[in-house]
Amino acid sequence: MFPANLLLLMVLLLPQASSGRQALPSLLDPSLAQTIQTLLLSRLGLQSQPDPRPGVPVPQYLLDLYRFHQQQYHLVEDPLFNFPSQHIQQANTVRSFHHSGKTTGKRVHISFNISSIPQDERVLSAELRLLRSGRASLGPGPHRLNLYLSENHEEPEPTLLDTRLLPTDVHSHKPSGFWEAFSLSAELLHKAHAGTGSLGFLLEVKPENSTTSLPDKKGHLRVCRSVGQDDNSWAQERPLLVTYSHDGRGEPLVKHGRRTPGNGQRMRGRKATKTRPRNSRGVSWSERGRVKRNGGRAAKLKRLSRNRCRRHPLYVDFNDVGWHKWIIAPSGYDAFFCLGECRFPLADHMNSSSHAMVQTLVNSVNGAVPRACCVPTSLSPIALLYLDPQDRVVLKNYQDMVVEGCGCR
Repeated sequence: MFPANLLLLMVLLLPQASSGRQALPSLLDPSLAQTIQTLLLSRLGLQSQPDPRPGVPVPQYLLDLYRFHQQQYHLVEDPLFNFPSQHIQQANTVRSFHHSGKTTGKRVHISFNISSIPQDERVLSAELRLLRSGRASLGPGPHRLNLYLSENHEEPEPTLLDTRLLPTDVHSHKPSGFWEAFSLSAELLHKAHAGTGSLGFLLEVKPENSTTSLPDKKGHLRVCRSVGQDDNSWAQERPLLVTYSHDGRGEPLVKHGRRTPGNGQRMRGRKATKTRPRNSRGVSWSERGRVKRNGGRAAKLKRLSRNRCRRHPLYVDFNDVGWHKWIIAPSGYDAFFCLGECRFPLADHMNSSSHAMVQTLVNSVNGAVPRACCVPTSLSPIALLYLDPQDRVVLKNYQDMVVEGCGCR
């Protein structure tokens, strides 16, 4: 069964699931309803429904990545944002990890717990993102930033991963500064994931042609939380590890998503641009026009045509199924569904298989043979930005979530 079909079952049969609202009369036995929900979450790569703590901050980089992917370019907050095409040409999942850190002398040690990456997910690449202060000055002359691989802060000879020259003075359009991004190999991530599940780095900044490291007292790298700084602002400035991976299912994220909420709309608490009438199951349906019963041939043909297999509107609102607490964006999407009759003769535009044509022909002379069924013939993915069970932000491309075409099969 396609994930889209499972989601439709969730919407139609489980509107009260985890929503906190007054439960509607259930169409399913509670145990069967729970089984459907568990199966759907499993298809989404989750063992259980996430239950995030209130106010989990979302890294701006992940928000900008989602918005850029959805072609909502005017909502991208960082003017220097670059879509990481080189990392996600083959990846369908992006995960973010915040650091834990310790300063020892003139070096800073930061580590990331990546043990939550699923075993069946293949990490293709990663980035370490460090914010440089927009106000700090390194002093006269060129300076160099060195990045070492280090399991702990006391390692005597850490492995140098990358080094780069830094401009003498930082001038940024934003007081918070701008980001330095270091590319990391898949092999490095695989080794750490298979070992302790922790990935550690040592950072040092020193004048060019000097062996003396600078203490991080001037705050040129945002690796320590300021006194009195709130959780949300610190989450937007602290070191961030971003992994790009693929779970072996579906298309990569580099292909832009479709059927997501339109441009100019906020990620949460968004009001729809069009008012959709809602039925009692929390699903929005477009109002069907009514054929006047004039008894004429034209009206009959029109009615038969309307009953033919075709695609119908179906808007899935994650708030109605109780998933708004952990799905950050979108707040809902146009899923569509297939409905209608497959009567003889089947028109070319009905995208019918040869078997369906033969079955429909036999049905026209032998009613004991059922008609062909109206089913999705083309499905497309959507991208979801959500919180996993560890409250980490994930961007993932999910396959077969939107019906693009219907046919008789």
